[in-house]
Amino acid sequence: MQVLCVYKYLTLGGVEAVLRARLDGLAASGIEAHAWFFHDYGGRSIFRGREDRLHVGPVEDCLRYARRERFDLLSSIDSEEVLPGFARPSEGPRLVMECHSAYLANIEYLRGLAAYRPAAVFCPSEGQARLSRERVGEGVPVRVIPNPLREEFVAEPPPFPAPPPHPVVAWIGRLDDHKNWRGFVEIAGLLGRRGVEHEAWIIGKAVEADGPEQLLKAARDAQALRRLRWFGALPYGRIPLFLDAVRDSGGAVISTSRGESFGLTIAEAMARRCAVAAPDQAPFPEFVDAGRTGTLFTPGSAESAADRLQELIANASLRAEMGGRAREAVLARFAPGVALGVLAEELRRLERGT
Repeated sequence: MQVLCVYKYLTLGGVEAVLRARLDGLAASGIEAHAWFFHDYGGRSIFRGREDRLHVGPVEDCLRYARRERFDLLSSIDSEEVLPGFARPSEGPRLVMECHSAYLANIEYLRGLAAYRPAAVFCPSEGQARLSRERVGEGVPVRVIPNPLREEFVAEPPPFPAPPPHPVVAWIGRLDDHKNWRGFVEIAGLLGRRGVEHEAWIIGKAVEADGPEQLLKAARDAQALRRLRWFGALPYGRIPLFLDAVRDSGGAVISTSRGESFGLTIAEAMARRCAVAAPDQAPFPEFVDAGRTGTLFTPGSAESAADRLQELIANASLRAEMGGRAREAVLARFAPGVALGVLAEELRRLERGT
C-alpha cells in the first residue's frame, strides 16, 4: 500500500516532524509513505536520510505523480489546493483530508469539502474533530488519529551534563499573535516581580520583519529583559537536549497558545519528563491531567499561569512526580509504534473502502 502525504510548506515545524515519523514508522505495517510539499522554506533537514521519499513541486506535478505511481491514498494536510484534482471521479488515489491547522481561517475550506467525496477527515485531537464536524457537516466521517512523537523524544532522557544555574521557564513556537509569545513575556515579567528566580527561554522564529524589535520592547516593558534568552530557530534535532536542560534546571515548559489542534510542543516536553503548564482549553486537557501529569491555568490569565509555574519551580518532588507520570502517559498514546499503529489500521480500512 502506498500513501502520499501532502502539505503546502516545507519548514522546520510540527507537521513536518509528524510526516517524518510516518515515513520512518509506517513501513513496519507494510505501508510505503511519501511526503510532498508545494514550497520549500528550509525544512529539508527534518527528512535527512529519507530524501528518496521527499518531494517538492507544484500541485499539478503532485497530482500527476500520485496517479502515475499508483498511490492508493492521497492524504492532504490542510492543503485544499489539491481539491480540484478530485472534482470528478478518476482512477487516481482516494482522497483523505487531514485537519491540523489551529488557525480557524485556514480550515474554512472544510465547508465545501463534501463535494470532493473524501474518504474521511483525520484530526489529531477530539477538540479539532469538533471544529471539523461543525464545518464538514453530515456525510463525511471525521476520525481522531493521534500524532506520533519522533524517536528522539521517546528515547530515555539522560541527565543534562551541566544544568543552567537557575530554573528555566521555556516557550517554543512561532512568534505570532496566535501562539501568543507576548503572553509568555508577560508571565516571565510577573514571575520576576514576584521575586521568583528564573530564566525565560524562547525558541521560535519571528514572522514579522520587526519581530526582534517587538520582542525586545515587550521584554523591556514587562521588566523581563534581564532573564530572557531568545534562541531563534534551534535545529529540530537539538530540541530534546534543550528540553533536558529545562527539566534538570528545575524549570518547566509552558504554552500560552490561543488554540492548538494537538499541542505537540507540550507532548514532546512531557516525553522528556518536563513539568508542563498549558491553558485549560482544548486540546490540552485531553492529555494533560491537571495535578497529575502537568498543570492547567486559566486561558489568557498571566496571574493564573504564574501561580502554576511558581508552584512547580518551588517543589522539586512535584516536578519529578509529574514528569515521570507525564512521560508514561504520552508514550502510552503517542509513541511512534502506538500512534502509527492506529493510523495504519485506519489507512487499511479506507483502502478496503470500509
